[in-house]
Amino acid sequence: MSPAIIEWIGYISSIVILISLTMSSIIKLRWINLLGALLFSIYGILIDAMPVALVNFGIVLIDAYYLWRLYTQKENFVVVKADIGSALFEYFIDENRAEIERLVDIEKIEESDMAVYTLRDNNLAGIMIGSMVDEHTLNIKLDFVVPNYRDFKIGQFIFIGNKHLFKERGITRVVTQARDTEHQIYLQKIGFKQLGDSLNEYEKIL
Repeated sequence: MSPAIIEWIGYISSIVILISLTMSSIIKLRWINLLGALLFSIYGILIDAMPVALVNFGIVLIDAYYLWRLYTQKENFVVVKADIGSALFEYFIDENRAEIERLVDIEKIEESDMAVYTLRDNNLAGIMIGSMVDEHTLNIKLDFVVPNYRDFKIGQFIFIGNKHLFKERGITRVVTQARDTEHQIYLQKIGFKQLGDSLNEYEKIL
């Protein structure tokens, strides 16, 4: 292999590892870091630098172990009613205001009919806020999860594993608006379907 190609493998490895450190999601961080470390390990072999190869292969194994734990460990999820306007509600919104304001008008969510927190292993991980469109339809205005827990598990817990949380309130249909491609992927993963020809209107029948 030419020295130029080997050098580029080194550059790419460094860039991939650097990108991994910008990830807010721990799962994305682990996957991208694993890829970067694997490339660096190959780079170390190609330049005959075994310490570089061995250390980075060790990082690959560490990332793989923690990914295995993340995907297999049993976690405890709890949904708790959120009182709009309460001290905890205001604190959570203020702590995440910069991100939430990019998603929704905060004044509008404060006029909503329903809000619930999701706790994950006793940590406040997310909030869902919505308003009733009719007797049986809930429009979700905000479905926000803090960065460390953005791995679809909370959405799957609420919308797939615990539909009774809605049915107990007489809700049989949930609608929402996708903000971007990433949000569309999230909605599709938790069972929402596109409404007609609309690109951003989604619904889920419970």
